[in-house]
Amino acid sequence: MTEDQQLKRKVVTGSFWVFGANLISRGISFLSTLVLARLLTPEAFGVIGYGFLIVGAIGLIREMGFNSALIYQKERIEEAASTALIFITLWSIFLYALVVLLAPLAATFFREPRLVNLLRILTISLILNSLANVPLTLLEKDIRFARRVVPEVVNLTVYGVLTALFAYLGFNYWSFVIGILCADICQLIIAFILRPIRIRLKPDIALLKDMFGFGKNVMVLSILNFGIRNVDDFFVGRMLGTVSLGVYNFAYRIANIPATNITNVFGKILYPSFRKIADDLDTLRSGFLRSLKYVSLMTIPLTFYIVLITPQVIRLFFPHWIEAIIPIQLIAYFGGIRSLGSGIGSVFFAKGQPGKLLPITLGQILVIIVLIYPFIKYWGLTGACVVINISQTYAFIFGIKITNRILKISFRDYLNQVKETVFLSILALTMVFSFRWILDCFIVIEEIGNFYINVMFIFIYGIFCVGFSTDFRGFIKDLRSIRIPNGL
Repeated sequence: MTEDQQLKRKVVTGSFWVFGANLISRGISFLSTLVLARLLTPEAFGVIGYGFLIVGAIGLIREMGFNSALIYQKERIEEAASTALIFITLWSIFLYALVVLLAPLAATFFREPRLVNLLRILTISLILNSLANVPLTLLEKDIRFARRVVPEVVNLTVYGVLTALFAYLGFNYWSFVIGILCADICQLIIAFILRPIRIRLKPDIALLKDMFGFGKNVMVLSILNFGIRNVDDFFVGRMLGTVSLGVYNFAYRIANIPATNITNVFGKILYPSFRKIADDLDTLRSGFLRSLKYVSLMTIPLTFYIVLITPQVIRLFFPHWIEAIIPIQLIAYFGGIRSLGSGIGSVFFAKGQPGKLLPITLGQILVIIVLIYPFIKYWGLTGACVVINISQTYAFIFGIKITNRILKISFRDYLNQVKETVFLSILALTMVFSFRWILDCFIVIEEIGNFYINVMFIFIYGIFCVGFSTDFRGFIKDLRSIRIPNGL
């Protein structure tokens, strides 16, 4: 077997493990979100939304881009891992102390006094994650995803189960905090069992400088991306209040299923995989286009499905979340476009050019900053959703243009990867609407009837894929090449 064939098998096998693990753990997390939506009010989601916003902001500067720098590192891996671990941990402890001191200011700014104690406890997760991320990053670097997915599955499963359990027991928004901390402790223990690190108490200053040199661009990108993902939360919470932020956060969780699941899968796999073939332009180009084809196979129909089925699901099962229907449908577009562009950043990182993402990211956040206030002022939550869709469309188009120059591909190459999936998705959607129209001509369809008819979309699409999709058959062929490694 050639080196390219071995790498392809690793990538496909890794995709299988990560996707399978995400399917299980995110499925549990998704069900947990639905349970929480039944048990808790939008206000509870809003309170914890403030906490996630602030802790997420602090988390951006916690790892300083060192995780990406570790994957890029080719020599002295163990020394680099030990140095990164010591530095990130000490830095996280300092950031935690800062949050403890400044928590009252955050509570005053958002006019939410419950934030003080919430932040001081929730931010402990920063330290736990700092310790766990280094061994997890090393597993990604080695493309050992059969092991890499174990801590994440445990983390999301523990979080989903405990959060729902404590919400049922009446802990309100504190159920999120308990679930996160317990899940992070479990992830930390398992991560070091699966990938031990020999810690050298004296960090290597030269390695530290090298990693920071690479990581600083990554950190800047992370900060800008966080702004892109959370500036809308900031304005919604400040302008519309805690309840509206809760509705918006719930909508974002549901509608972002393509981005949080599919992008999460391919984001973990593509960067270390592309890094190994970065010097072979033809192989890198082929790998990128293949990844786009497989992402579109899942993302495009899933985006259609979320838009189609959301009204019935909310009205039937979550009537106190009616206000979330339109935001979910609008944000579904954002999640779909974001997941389709999941391989673009991996190309830049693999080529050692993360700085090429800066103009795209800066333009994207500028679009949000300029538009978010007037759009929310005049159109409320709907305006916020439209703004993030505009910004993501901008990022996707300009990301493609720069990637084209690096990989020597054209826009037509992109269309060739997704045209079959788009056609089959539209055909399945047309059949669903046609069936509903025919039934409407003879009987009055209740809401529950529309729900069951809309559920048919995913089955019709699946039948079309099996019968007509060459992309789907190629995906199944690659899955057959998977070999389960001994001892993970």
